[in-house]
Amino acid sequence: MDPFAPYVTKLEPRKRRSSWMRKVMLVLLIAAISAFSGNRLPGDATDRFDSTTIDQYVSMVGAARDVAVAWAGETPGIASNPAEGPLPLCDDVSDRQSVVLTEAVGLMRATATGAALYGLLEQEGVCIGVEDLPYNSAYALSRWSPANGWADSEIRVDTSFVSSLYPDVLAAILVHEAKHIERAISRTACYYASSCTTLPNGVVLDEEVVAHGAETEWWIEMYGRDGKDWAFGSDHAQNQLKAAYLRGPAEFRDFVEQARSDAREGEGI
Repeated sequence: MDPFAPYVTKLEPRKRRSSWMRKVMLVLLIAAISAFSGNRLPGDATDRFDSTTIDQYVSMVGAARDVAVAWAGETPGIASNPAEGPLPLCDDVSDRQSVVLTEAVGLMRATATGAALYGLLEQEGVCIGVEDLPYNSAYALSRWSPANGWADSEIRVDTSFVSSLYPDVLAAILVHEAKHIERAISRTACYYASSCTTLPNGVVLDEEVVAHGAETEWWIEMYGRDGKDWAFGSDHAQNQLKAAYLRGPAEFRDFVEQARSDAREGEGI
């Protein structure tokens, strides 16, 4: 039986498109920011700033561009469902990062599956943290002990994904990583069996197919089978994942295998 079929056949497009005025303003704003953030800084900025300041400047301009895209683009087709009470955040999460994660969790909880996965994190005491990752966008670390149960487990998201202000992409990432945690707790994860395929770089393919499937199902619920319009960055990658998913399980597995075969997988983790 095709494990994806029961979900795919019930999907209905649900999306809120941005107005033409917002789209026009998006184009103008991105053009202005792009012109301002070219390869050369304006004037004699290189004489007045050291390299660290320049890096911060470029990062700030890039973040402003992301804000413009997120503001002018369409919004998800399902309303956010903010969590009640404080989030299970790791101790090293800053106040600003907490605000972004709170918005992402609200979107994650907008679907029944996302809400259930988040509820599991809360119930088991799994914290969500932020970390500079050289390659991966995030990872899940499952730990169990007789004293603490699963409470020593954590989800770590790359700093750039928390600062990019694409809360829908961040929500999809949280769904993906929470699915790994759920499989560990339910004892369905690949390390409980010996029948899973491991890629040469150490990535367990079967595990990633399931986790990417969960995030893709969430993305389709939010934006419909045709995906998100006005997707320019990491949200475009989510659209590509969605397209592969809808072509069927065999093509989806091949797509995930190609996407997760890079030799840099797991660097710094």
